[in-house]
Amino acid sequence: MDTKEIKELLKAFDESGSSYFQIKQDGIEIKFKKPAEKQTFMVSSDVALPNNVIEMPQPKVQTQETKQEEEQPDGELVLAPLVGVFYSAPSPEDSPYVQVGDRVKEGQVLCLIEAMKMMSEITAPKDGLIKAIYAKNQDVVEFEEQLFLIGD
Repeated sequence: MDTKEIKELLKAFDESGSSYFQIKQDGIEIKFKKPAEKQTFMVSSDVALPNNVIEMPQPKVQTQETKQEEEQPDGELVLAPLVGVFYSAPSPEDSPYVQVGDRVKEGQVLCLIEAMKMMSEITAPKDGLIKAIYAKNQDVVEFEEQLFLIGD
């Protein structure tokens, strides 16, 4: 992983609504965390990167929203199987794969996650109704982050 790729990851992370990003590649581990308030990160070409880890600590704040997310949802959560960029549609010109209120069939594509220039289709684990979509288009999502809630 070179400096240009790290800068691209950092820019995508900064522009996303996500608060955490982690990637391991070629013996290098990179973690990005945002504080409670969004902070802009700047990387210049003369910055020397550490050998193994870049980590920015974030205080853990318990809000009403996070308390509600910890409660048992009414349906099945679809979690991100990998870290990457969430895409709700196959291309910017197309409409989203699914929207809240749509009925889906098991195996139906719900979204794409791009990681290291590879697109992975995320499919419905069961038939049901899309009750919630937690990620926004082009958000950087982390491993096991909630993406969808599918109910009956």
